[in-house]
Amino acid sequence: MLPLNPPLTKQDFINSGWKEVVNSSERKECLSYHMTFWNKAKQAEAAVNIREQIVFEILAFVTGAAIKPELNDEFFGEVFSNLAEEYLNFLTKIAPEISDPELQARVADILWVKNGNYQMAQLAVEAYLESAKQLEDPQKWSHCVDRIERSLRLARKINYKPEIVIEYIDEVLNRYQGEDSLWLSIKLHELLQDEKNINLLRKKQLLNTAKYAALAEKGAIFQESSKEWDKARNYWEIKAGWHRIEKNVEKAYTARMLAAETYIKEAEDSLTKHPLPYLKASRDLQKALEAFERLKSQGTEEERAAINTRLEEIHKRLLEYQQKSSNELITISSEFNISEEVELARSQVRGKEFPEALLSLASLATPPKVSELRQSVKETASLSHFFPIVKMNEMGKVVARQITNSDDGEEAIKFEMYVKAAEYQKIYAQAFIEPARYQIFSEHIIQKEENKIKETDLLPRVSNSPFVPSGREHLFAKGLYAGLIGDFVTSTHILIPQIENSVRYLLSNRGAITSGIDNKNNGIQKEDNLNTTLFPSKYPQITSIFDENTLFDLQGLLIEKSGSNLRNRMAHGLINDNDFSSPIFSYLWWVTLRLCFGLEILTPEEIVEESNPLVKFAGMFKDDPFFDEFEKEMTANRHKLDEEMAAEEAFVEENHAA
Repeated sequence: MLPLNPPLTKQDFINSGWKEVVNSSERKECLSYHMTFWNKAKQAEAAVNIREQIVFEILAFVTGAAIKPELNDEFFGEVFSNLAEEYLNFLTKIAPEISDPELQARVADILWVKNGNYQMAQLAVEAYLESAKQLEDPQKWSHCVDRIERSLRLARKINYKPEIVIEYIDEVLNRYQGEDSLWLSIKLHELLQDEKNINLLRKKQLLNTAKYAALAEKGAIFQESSKEWDKARNYWEIKAGWHRIEKNVEKAYTARMLAAETYIKEAEDSLTKHPLPYLKASRDLQKALEAFERLKSQGTEEERAAINTRLEEIHKRLLEYQQKSSNELITISSEFNISEEVELARSQVRGKEFPEALLSLASLATPPKVSELRQSVKETASLSHFFPIVKMNEMGKVVARQITNSDDGEEAIKFEMYVKAAEYQKIYAQAFIEPARYQIFSEHIIQKEENKIKETDLLPRVSNSPFVPSGREHLFAKGLYAGLIGDFVTSTHILIPQIENSVRYLLSNRGAITSGIDNKNNGIQKEDNLNTTLFPSKYPQITSIFDENTLFDLQGLLIEKSGSNLRNRMAHGLINDNDFSSPIFSYLWWVTLRLCFGLEILTPEEIVEESNPLVKFAGMFKDDPFFDEFEKEMTANRHKLDEEMAAEEAFVEENHAA
C-alpha cells in the first residue's frame, strides 16, 4: 500500500461506500467481506481513485484472517506486523465510526494488539459480543462461539464488563435447553467450565452449578433420544464437570457412568444402520470397555465391583459381535481373508496429518487388473456355459443376461469380467476403503471438533488437479467431503455428473469433439455422456487418459449393465434409500478421490508406454551393425506420420471451430 499525502481521513472512509460491501454480504463475517473489499480496491485503482483504493486495500487486509480466540494477541501481532503507522492511525480514526460490529471488533482488536490501546480493547469486547449475537446460528455455530470466547478472554484480561458476556452465554443456554442440533450449547458450557472463567463466575457471584448441570442433563437426554451419541456423551461429561466444580463426587461419578453407557447404546444403534454393523458395534464396545476401566480407579469398592460385572457383560457381547463381524469381512479366496486387511488399512492412515492420510487412502491399491479378471473368467468358462449369468434388480426384473452362444465368446467373457469386477469393488470397499475412511473421519472430524476438517479443507486437494476443470473445485470438494463423512447419497449425486463432465474435459484437451448435432431436433447440440465417452471405439483418445485397468474399472462401475452401472441407475432413479448402504458407493467415492489426486490419469511418459509396447525394448539393438540404416528408415517414417497427424489435427480444429 502506498503512503498518501495528506494522510487518509475519517471522511475518506465515510465517502468510500464501505457499507455497501457489508450490506451486500449474506454472512456478516470478516472473511466474507475480504474479497469484496479487494474487488472494490481494484475498481478504484482502475478509476484512478487512489484514496478510495487504499481505503479498500486496508479494509481487505484487516479482514483477511480468521480470529484465533485462544491465541489472538500473538496471532494478530504476527499477521498484522507490517501494518504501517499511518494506517494504524487511520484505523484509530475510523474505529468509532464503524457501524458493523464485526468489522468494528476486528479493527479495535488490531489496535489493541498493535498499540495497547485500552479504549480500543473496551470497544472490541462489546463489538465482538454484538457480532456474536448477529452471527448466532445453531447450524453454523463456530463463528458465534469464536467471538464470544474472544470477547470473554479480552474482557477478563482488561477487567472490563466480563459479566455482559457471561449473561449472554447464560441467555443462550437457557434458550436452547440443550436441544440445538449441533455444538453451540456444548461449546458454551465448555467455555464456562474453563478454570479462569469459573474463578470469574465465583468472583462475580454468577456461578450456578445446579442450574448448568440440569441444563446439561436435559441436553444429554435430548441427544440420546435423537441418537446423537457423541453429543450425548459430551453433555454427560459436562454435567459431571459441573458436579466436580461443586465438589459433588457422587453425582459426578454417576454422570460419567451415563457417558460410558452411551457407547453401549451406540453399539446397539450401529447394528441397525451401519454398513458394517458388527464391526462398528465392536469398536463401540471396545470404547465402552475403556471408559468403564477408567472409572474403576475413581469409584468405591462397591462401585468397582459393579463395574467389573458390567465389564464382563460388555466383554461377552464384544466377543459375540467380533465373531459375527468376521462374516462381514468377505473372503476373497480360500487363501485370502480380509480381516487382517481391515487393520492394515487403518494403520495406513492412523495418526497422520489429514493431507497425508487422504493420500494414503487414495493410494491403498489400484483397480483390478483386466488380465487377471480375464484369466479368472476363463478358468470357470465351462461352468458359465451351462449356467449363464442373469442379473436382476431389487424388483426382480432382469437387467442383464450373459450371452454364451456368440462365435468368439468375447461378449460372454466381458460380461463375466464386469460381474467379477463389481464383486471386487464391493470387497475392496469393505476391506480397505471403509475402515481407512472411518479412521480418517474419526481422527480428523469426530475427535477434533474444534479443528475438525471442513469441506473447504478439501479444496487444496482438487485445485490444480488434472481431473478437475476450473470452476468445478467446490463441487468436487463438496462431493468428496460428503463421502468422507459417510453421506454417500450426496457424494454419489454430486460426483457422478462431475466425473462425466471431467471425462469430456480431458477428451477435449486431447482434440476430441465430445458433442454432436441432432439434425432431427433443429440442430440441437448434445453432449456425449459416459455411455459413449468411455469407449475407445468412439473416442480413441480415452486410452491416452486412462490405462486399460482404470478404463475397464470405470466402465463397469458406471455404465455396464453387468457391472455396477451406477451412472445409469442414478440417472434413471433406480437407486433406493437402502441401496446407498452398499459399499459400492464408497468405492465410487474412493475412485473419484484417486482421480482428483491424478493417480488414475496417465502422464505423458505413461501415455507413450501404453500406446507403444515396444518402448520396454528400447536400446536392445544399439550394438547391431545394421541399426543405423534401420534408424534412418524409422526417422523418415516418423516424419511422414507426424505430417499426417498434423494435417488431421488441423482438420479436426477447423471442423470444431465451424
